[in-house]
Amino acid sequence: MRKSLAIVAVAVAALAIQSFRVEAVGPDFNLRAMTYSANLVQAMDQCSSAVTNVGGVGACPQSNANTSGTHFTVGRVVIKSMASRNQVATSLKSSRATPPGALGNKSVHTQIVLRITRTNGSPLVTWVDQTVNCPNFVVPASGDAVQKLSLVDCGLAAMLADNTTNKEVVSVKVIDNASSNPLAVPGVRRVR
Repeated sequence: MRKSLAIVAVAVAALAIQSFRVEAVGPDFNLRAMTYSANLVQAMDQCSSAVTNVGGVGACPQSNANTSGTHFTVGRVVIKSMASRNQVATSLKSSRATPPGALGNKSVHTQIVLRITRTNGSPLVTWVDQTVNCPNFVVPASGDAVQKLSLVDCGLAAMLADNTTNKEVVSVKVIDNASSNPLAVPGVRRVR
């Protein structure tokens, strides 16, 4: 009798726990996020250990030891959900920078970290984060360039680049190939 009561108690507890179990829920099919778009700003070094205090906040002198430091006036990256040869567009302009055309003749590439989830089909999974490096391109002497290509061109597996996946943009940056340092990252900046 005691053993059967214990079995019943365990069964009731299991049912109670099962009813509280949280199921994974896929993305809402009504959500429309067809394009990721970000303005790019000059990449700056992180201040990991403050050496001064400005306005009550720890700070470091601005440097470019781990970033390119190349000036540009306009930067933008656009990533589209639909697979196409124009799925990723990177544009950089330095024709009006100081010095003018500072990006001219630099070899650069766009690096993207994506978190991709299958939104239909089976099994519903999220793959490990994918870091892709788009092909190198040389900025013309004018300092202005636009590169358009697909995520597959950047090294993403076709199965992950197609229209049935949710693509989270974890990070994106433009890399200066000569130094391997970031040149441009998403951000905002007010012009004086």
